[in-house]
Amino acid sequence: MVNGKSIFRSTKTNNKALAQKIENETRKQMVEAVHFEVKETATLKEVIDFYVESRKGCGRYVNDVTYSKKLLGYKTSPTTKKLVEVYGFDGSMGFHELKSRDLFRLMTARKSEGNGPSTIIQELLFINGLMKTAKSLGYQLPDIDVEAFKREHKLKQDKKAIRYLSADEEKRLLAELDPLKVHKGMASLEKQTPLMKRMKQDAYDFVVTLLDVGARYDEIASIEWSQINMEEKLVRLIRGKVDNESTLYMTDRLYEIMLRRSQNKDSEQYVFTNKDGGPRNYNPRALASAIKRAGIENCSFHTMRKTLASKLVRGGLAISDVSVILGHASVTTTANYYASLSPAESSKRAVAMLNIE
Repeated sequence: MVNGKSIFRSTKTNNKALAQKIENETRKQMVEAVHFEVKETATLKEVIDFYVESRKGCGRYVNDVTYSKKLLGYKTSPTTKKLVEVYGFDGSMGFHELKSRDLFRLMTARKSEGNGPSTIIQELLFINGLMKTAKSLGYQLPDIDVEAFKREHKLKQDKKAIRYLSADEEKRLLAELDPLKVHKGMASLEKQTPLMKRMKQDAYDFVVTLLDVGARYDEIASIEWSQINMEEKLVRLIRGKVDNESTLYMTDRLYEIMLRRSQNKDSEQYVFTNKDGGPRNYNPRALASAIKRAGIENCSFHTMRKTLASKLVRGGLAISDVSVILGHASVTTTANYYASLSPAESSKRAVAMLNIE
Protein backbone atom coordinates (compact mmCIF):
# COMPACT_ATOMS: atom_id res chain seq x y z
CA MET A 1 0.00 0.00 0.00
CA VAL A 2 1.31 3.44 -1.03
CA ASN A 3 -0.43 6.65 0.05
CA GLY A 4 -3.50 4.64 1.03
CA LYS A 5 -3.67 2.96 -2.36
CA SER A 6 -3.25 -0.77 -2.79
CA ILE A 7 -0.92 -1.84 -5.59
CA PHE A 8 -1.56 -5.20 -7.24
CA ARG A 9 0.98 -6.63 -9.66
CA SER A 10 2.15 -10.06 -10.77
CA THR A 11 5.78 -11.04 -10.26
CA LYS A 12 5.36 -13.52 -13.12
CA THR A 13 7.40 -16.18 -11.35
CA ASN A 14 6.82 -19.24 -9.16
CA ASN A 15 10.18 -18.75 -7.45
CA LYS A 16 9.40 -17.39 -3.97
CA ALA A 17 12.82 -15.83 -3.42
CA LEU A 18 12.74 -14.08 -6.79
CA ALA A 19 9.14 -12.96 -6.21
CA GLN A 20 10.16 -11.44 -2.86
CA LYS A 21 13.05 -9.62 -4.51
CA ILE A 22 10.74 -8.20 -7.21
CA GLU A 23 8.24 -7.10 -4.56
CA ASN A 24 10.93 -5.35 -2.53
CA GLU A 25 12.26 -3.53 -5.62
CA THR A 26 8.74 -2.48 -6.65
CA ARG A 27 8.00 -1.24 -3.12
CA LYS A 28 11.24 0.76 -3.16
CA GLN A 29 10.36 2.38 -6.47
CA MET A 30 6.88 3.28 -5.26
CA VAL A 31 8.17 4.87 -2.04
CA GLU A 32 10.86 6.82 -3.91
CA ALA A 33 8.20 8.14 -6.27
CA VAL A 34 6.32 9.55 -3.26
CA HIS A 35 9.28 11.19 -1.56
CA PHE A 36 11.44 12.19 -4.51
CA GLU A 37 10.74 13.88 -7.80
CA VAL A 38 10.53 11.31 -10.55
CA LYS A 39 12.09 12.70 -13.71
CA GLU A 40 10.49 12.25 -17.09
CA THR A 41 11.90 9.59 -19.38
CA ALA A 42 12.80 9.89 -23.06
CA THR A 43 13.65 7.37 -25.73
CA LEU A 44 17.15 7.04 -27.09
CA LYS A 45 16.06 8.46 -30.45
CA GLU A 46 14.39 11.47 -28.81
CA VAL A 47 17.59 12.36 -26.97
CA ILE A 48 19.65 11.82 -30.13
CA ASP A 49 17.35 14.11 -32.12
CA PHE A 50 17.55 16.83 -29.45
CA TYR A 51 21.35 16.61 -29.32
CA VAL A 52 21.95 16.59 -33.08
CA GLU A 53 19.56 19.53 -33.56
CA SER A 54 21.48 21.51 -30.93
CA ARG A 55 24.75 20.86 -32.79
CA LYS A 56 23.69 22.48 -36.07
CA GLY A 57 26.25 25.04 -37.16
CA CYS A 58 29.08 23.37 -35.22
CA GLY A 59 32.16 22.19 -37.04
CA ARG A 60 31.56 18.58 -36.01
CA TYR A 61 27.89 18.54 -36.98
CA VAL A 62 28.46 16.15 -39.90
CA ASN A 63 30.31 13.73 -37.58
CA ASP A 64 27.49 13.97 -35.04
CA VAL A 65 24.96 13.01 -37.70
CA THR A 66 27.14 10.02 -38.64
CA TYR A 67 27.39 8.81 -35.03
CA SER A 68 23.66 9.30 -34.50
CA LYS A 69 22.95 6.99 -37.44
CA LYS A 70 25.45 4.35 -36.31
CA LEU A 71 24.06 4.33 -32.78
CA LEU A 72 20.66 3.51 -34.26
CA GLY A 73 22.08 0.70 -36.40
CA TYR A 74 22.97 2.03 -39.83
CA LYS A 75 25.42 4.18 -41.76
CA THR A 76 25.78 5.61 -45.25
CA SER A 77 28.19 3.74 -47.52
CA PRO A 78 30.92 6.14 -48.76
CA THR A 79 30.93 4.46 -52.18
CA THR A 80 27.28 3.61 -52.95
CA LYS A 81 25.74 6.27 -50.65
CA LYS A 82 23.20 3.63 -49.62
CA LEU A 83 22.32 2.76 -46.04
CA VAL A 84 24.27 -0.16 -44.57
CA GLU A 85 23.32 -2.01 -41.38
CA VAL A 86 25.75 -1.85 -38.47
CA TYR A 87 25.43 -2.72 -34.80
CA GLY A 88 23.15 -0.30 -32.98
CA PHE A 89 20.42 0.12 -30.39
CA ASP A 90 16.64 0.23 -30.63
CA GLY A 91 15.73 3.91 -30.83
CA SER A 92 12.50 3.29 -28.91
CA MET A 93 14.33 2.03 -25.81
CA GLY A 94 14.39 4.34 -22.81
CA PHE A 95 17.59 6.36 -22.81
CA HIS A 96 17.87 5.80 -19.04
CA GLU A 97 17.92 2.04 -19.67
CA LEU A 98 21.41 2.09 -21.22
CA LYS A 99 23.89 0.05 -19.17
CA SER A 100 27.65 -0.41 -19.13
CA ARG A 101 27.13 -3.81 -20.73
CA ASP A 102 25.54 -2.01 -23.69
CA LEU A 103 28.68 0.10 -24.08
CA PHE A 104 30.76 -3.09 -23.95
CA ARG A 105 28.64 -4.74 -26.65
CA LEU A 106 28.90 -1.59 -28.76
CA MET A 107 32.69 -1.46 -28.38
CA THR A 108 33.05 -5.15 -29.24
CA ALA A 109 30.82 -4.81 -32.30
CA ARG A 110 32.67 -1.73 -33.56
CA LYS A 111 35.99 -3.57 -33.29
CA SER A 112 34.59 -6.44 -35.34
CA GLU A 113 33.37 -3.89 -37.90
CA GLY A 114 36.93 -2.64 -38.29
CA ASN A 115 36.73 0.55 -36.22
CA GLY A 116 39.89 1.64 -34.42
CA PRO A 117 40.16 2.98 -30.85
CA SER A 118 39.92 6.63 -31.95
CA THR A 119 36.63 6.05 -33.79
CA ILE A 120 35.20 4.11 -30.84
CA ILE A 121 36.23 6.88 -28.45
CA GLN A 122 34.50 9.49 -30.62
CA GLU A 123 31.28 7.47 -30.52
CA LEU A 124 31.55 7.20 -26.73
CA LEU A 125 32.04 10.97 -26.57
CA PHE A 126 28.89 11.31 -28.66
CA ILE A 127 27.05 9.26 -26.02
CA ASN A 128 28.53 11.54 -23.37
CA GLY A 129 27.03 14.46 -25.29
CA LEU A 130 23.66 12.70 -25.18
CA MET A 131 24.03 12.40 -21.40
CA LYS A 132 24.62 16.15 -21.03
CA THR A 133 21.65 16.94 -23.28
CA ALA A 134 19.32 14.62 -21.36
CA LYS A 135 20.48 16.17 -18.08
CA SER A 136 19.81 19.69 -19.38
CA LEU A 137 16.32 18.63 -20.47
CA GLY A 138 15.58 17.07 -17.08
CA TYR A 139 15.28 13.49 -18.30
CA GLN A 140 16.29 10.41 -16.36
CA LEU A 141 19.90 9.46 -17.03
CA PRO A 142 21.43 6.01 -17.56
CA ASP A 143 23.70 4.68 -14.85
CA ILE A 144 26.85 4.75 -16.99
CA ASP A 145 30.19 6.55 -16.74
CA VAL A 146 31.79 6.95 -20.16
CA GLU A 147 35.14 8.18 -18.83
CA ALA A 148 35.40 5.30 -16.38
CA PHE A 149 34.48 2.87 -19.17
CA LYS A 150 37.30 4.24 -21.36
CA ARG A 151 39.80 3.84 -18.52
CA GLU A 152 38.60 0.35 -17.63
CA HIS A 153 38.98 -0.88 -21.20
CA LYS A 154 42.18 1.10 -21.83
CA LEU A 155 40.77 2.95 -24.83
CA LYS A 156 43.23 5.57 -26.05
CA GLN A 157 43.45 7.76 -29.13
CA ASP A 158 45.65 6.42 -31.90
CA LYS A 159 48.87 8.38 -32.12
CA LYS A 160 49.02 9.85 -35.60
CA ALA A 161 51.32 12.34 -37.23
CA ILE A 162 49.84 15.83 -37.00
CA ARG A 163 48.42 16.93 -40.33
CA TYR A 164 49.22 20.56 -40.96
CA LEU A 165 49.72 22.56 -44.13
CA SER A 166 53.25 23.21 -45.32
CA ALA A 167 54.08 26.76 -46.38
CA ASP A 168 53.72 25.72 -50.03
CA GLU A 169 50.35 24.02 -49.42
CA GLU A 170 49.03 27.06 -47.59
CA LYS A 171 50.14 29.30 -50.45
CA ARG A 172 48.47 27.03 -53.04
CA LEU A 173 45.26 26.81 -51.04
CA LEU A 174 44.92 30.57 -50.63
CA ALA A 175 45.69 31.05 -54.31
CA GLU A 176 42.75 28.78 -55.17
CA LEU A 177 40.50 30.64 -52.71
CA ASP A 178 41.52 34.04 -54.10
CA PRO A 179 38.21 35.87 -54.81
CA LEU A 180 39.67 37.38 -58.00
CA LYS A 181 40.64 34.03 -59.49
CA VAL A 182 38.29 32.66 -62.15
CA HIS A 183 38.16 28.88 -62.25
CA LYS A 184 37.28 26.63 -65.16
CA GLY A 185 33.55 26.66 -65.82
CA MET A 186 33.02 29.80 -63.76
CA ALA A 187 31.60 33.06 -65.12
CA SER A 188 34.02 35.95 -65.64
CA LEU A 189 34.38 38.50 -62.83
CA GLU A 190 32.23 40.95 -64.75
CA LYS A 191 29.39 38.43 -65.03
CA GLN A 192 29.54 37.10 -61.47
CA THR A 193 26.58 38.10 -59.30
CA PRO A 194 27.13 40.11 -56.08
CA LEU A 195 26.12 37.00 -54.10
CA MET A 196 28.74 34.85 -55.85
CA LYS A 197 31.45 37.45 -55.23
CA ARG A 198 30.44 37.70 -51.59
CA MET A 199 30.53 33.92 -51.12
CA LYS A 200 34.02 33.71 -52.67
CA GLN A 201 35.29 36.54 -50.48
CA ASP A 202 33.75 34.98 -47.38
CA ALA A 203 35.42 31.63 -48.06
CA TYR A 204 38.83 33.29 -48.41
CA ASP A 205 38.38 35.54 -45.35
CA PHE A 206 37.12 32.67 -43.21
CA VAL A 207 40.05 30.37 -43.98
CA VAL A 208 42.63 33.15 -43.38
CA THR A 209 40.95 33.90 -40.04
CA LEU A 210 41.22 30.24 -39.04
CA LEU A 211 44.86 30.14 -40.14
CA ASP A 212 45.86 33.29 -38.24
CA VAL A 213 43.81 32.77 -35.06
CA GLY A 214 43.96 28.98 -34.74
CA ALA A 215 40.39 28.80 -33.50
CA ARG A 216 37.89 26.00 -33.84
CA TYR A 217 35.35 26.29 -36.65
CA ASP A 218 32.35 27.21 -34.50
CA GLU A 219 34.36 29.83 -32.56
CA ILE A 220 34.85 31.81 -35.76
CA ALA A 221 31.54 30.93 -37.42
CA SER A 222 29.67 32.57 -34.52
CA ILE A 223 32.14 35.37 -33.72
CA GLU A 224 30.49 38.77 -33.20
CA TRP A 225 31.68 42.29 -33.91
CA SER A 226 31.59 42.97 -30.17
CA GLN A 227 34.52 40.54 -29.91
CA ILE A 228 36.63 42.51 -32.40
CA ASN A 229 38.67 45.49 -31.18
CA MET A 230 39.88 47.29 -34.27
CA GLU A 231 41.69 50.04 -32.35
CA GLU A 232 43.93 47.64 -30.44
CA LYS A 233 43.86 44.93 -33.13
CA LEU A 234 42.48 42.30 -30.74
CA VAL A 235 40.15 39.33 -31.14
CA ARG A 236 38.31 37.93 -28.11
CA LEU A 237 37.47 34.27 -28.62
CA ILE A 238 34.80 32.49 -26.58
CA ARG A 239 35.84 28.85 -26.26
CA GLY A 240 32.56 26.98 -25.88
CA LYS A 241 34.19 23.54 -25.89
CA VAL A 242 36.33 24.20 -22.80
CA ASP A 243 34.30 27.09 -21.35
CA ASN A 244 37.02 29.75 -21.35
CA GLU A 245 38.07 32.85 -23.30
CA SER A 246 41.21 34.02 -25.11
CA THR A 247 42.17 37.48 -26.30
CA LEU A 248 44.63 37.44 -29.20
CA TYR A 249 46.35 40.04 -31.35
CA MET A 250 45.60 40.09 -35.06
CA THR A 251 48.18 39.48 -37.74
CA ASP A 252 48.53 42.21 -40.35
CA ARG A 253 46.59 40.29 -42.99
CA LEU A 254 43.83 39.44 -40.52
CA TYR A 255 43.56 43.09 -39.51
CA GLU A 256 43.17 44.09 -43.16
CA ILE A 257 40.37 41.53 -43.57
CA MET A 258 38.54 42.69 -40.44
CA LEU A 259 38.96 46.34 -41.42
CA ARG A 260 37.47 45.71 -44.86
CA ARG A 261 34.59 43.66 -43.45
CA SER A 262 33.87 46.23 -40.73
CA GLN A 263 33.47 48.92 -43.40
CA ASN A 264 30.99 46.83 -45.38
CA LYS A 265 29.09 44.73 -42.83
CA ASP A 266 26.53 42.09 -43.78
CA SER A 267 25.35 42.12 -40.17
CA GLU A 268 25.72 44.44 -37.20
CA GLN A 269 26.12 41.40 -34.96
CA TYR A 270 28.06 38.64 -36.75
CA VAL A 271 31.35 38.89 -38.64
CA PHE A 272 30.53 35.88 -40.83
CA THR A 273 26.90 35.31 -41.69
CA ASN A 274 24.51 32.98 -43.45
CA LYS A 275 22.05 34.22 -46.06
CA ASP A 276 19.59 35.21 -43.31
CA GLY A 277 22.12 37.32 -41.41
CA GLY A 278 22.65 34.77 -38.62
CA PRO A 279 25.97 33.08 -37.73
CA ARG A 280 27.71 31.23 -40.56
CA ASN A 281 26.44 27.70 -41.23
CA TYR A 282 28.79 24.76 -41.59
CA ASN A 283 29.59 24.72 -45.31
CA PRO A 284 32.85 23.06 -46.39
CA ARG A 285 32.04 22.98 -50.13
CA ALA A 286 34.16 25.99 -51.17
CA LEU A 287 37.10 24.77 -49.09
CA ALA A 288 36.80 21.21 -50.41
CA SER A 289 36.79 22.46 -54.02
CA ALA A 290 39.85 24.65 -53.40
CA ILE A 291 41.68 21.78 -51.69
CA LYS A 292 41.02 19.53 -54.67
CA ARG A 293 42.17 22.15 -57.18
CA ALA A 294 45.32 22.79 -55.14
CA GLY A 295 46.16 19.07 -55.10
CA ILE A 296 46.12 18.87 -51.31
CA GLU A 297 45.06 15.73 -49.45
CA ASN A 298 43.67 15.05 -45.99
CA CYS A 299 42.72 18.63 -45.20
CA SER A 300 39.73 20.18 -43.42
CA PHE A 301 38.82 23.35 -41.57
CA HIS A 302 40.44 21.92 -38.43
CA THR A 303 43.72 21.54 -40.33
CA MET A 304 43.99 25.35 -40.24
CA ARG A 305 44.07 25.28 -36.44
CA LYS A 306 46.76 22.59 -36.47
CA THR A 307 48.72 24.58 -39.06
CA LEU A 308 48.94 27.63 -36.80
CA ALA A 309 49.88 25.52 -33.77
CA SER A 310 52.56 23.70 -35.76
CA LYS A 311 54.03 26.97 -37.05
CA LEU A 312 54.33 28.34 -33.53
CA VAL A 313 55.80 25.19 -31.99
CA ARG A 314 58.29 24.63 -34.81
CA GLY A 315 59.21 28.30 -34.55
CA GLY A 316 60.27 27.79 -30.94
CA LEU A 317 57.31 29.29 -29.03
CA ALA A 318 56.88 27.66 -25.63
CA ILE A 319 54.23 24.96 -25.41
CA SER A 320 52.58 26.86 -22.55
CA ASP A 321 52.19 29.93 -24.78
CA VAL A 322 50.82 27.85 -27.64
CA SER A 323 48.31 26.33 -25.22
CA VAL A 324 47.02 29.80 -24.32
CA ILE A 325 46.63 30.76 -27.98
CA LEU A 326 44.77 27.54 -28.81
CA GLY A 327 42.55 27.87 -25.75
CA HIS A 328 43.25 24.36 -24.50
CA ALA A 329 41.87 23.53 -21.07
CA SER A 330 45.29 22.19 -20.05
CA VAL A 331 48.85 22.63 -21.31
CA THR A 332 49.08 18.84 -21.13
CA THR A 333 46.64 18.61 -24.04
CA THR A 334 48.86 20.87 -26.14
CA ALA A 335 51.99 18.94 -25.19
CA ASN A 336 50.38 15.60 -26.09
CA TYR A 337 49.67 16.82 -29.61
CA TYR A 338 52.51 19.19 -30.44
CA ALA A 339 55.51 18.67 -28.14
CA SER A 340 57.13 16.32 -30.66
CA LEU A 341 57.34 19.21 -33.14
CA SER A 342 59.23 21.45 -30.74
CA PRO A 343 62.95 21.85 -31.50
CA ALA A 344 64.90 19.92 -28.86
CA GLU A 345 67.30 22.35 -27.16
CA SER A 346 69.29 19.46 -25.69
CA SER A 347 69.81 18.10 -29.19
CA LYS A 348 71.05 21.49 -30.37
CA ARG A 349 73.62 21.60 -27.58
CA ALA A 350 74.68 18.03 -28.33
CA VAL A 351 75.21 18.82 -32.03
CA ALA A 352 77.15 21.96 -31.13
CA MET A 353 79.50 19.86 -28.98
CA LEU A 354 79.96 17.25 -31.69
CA ASN A 355 80.69 19.89 -34.32
CA ILE A 356 83.60 21.23 -32.23
CA GLU A 357 85.43 17.89 -32.39
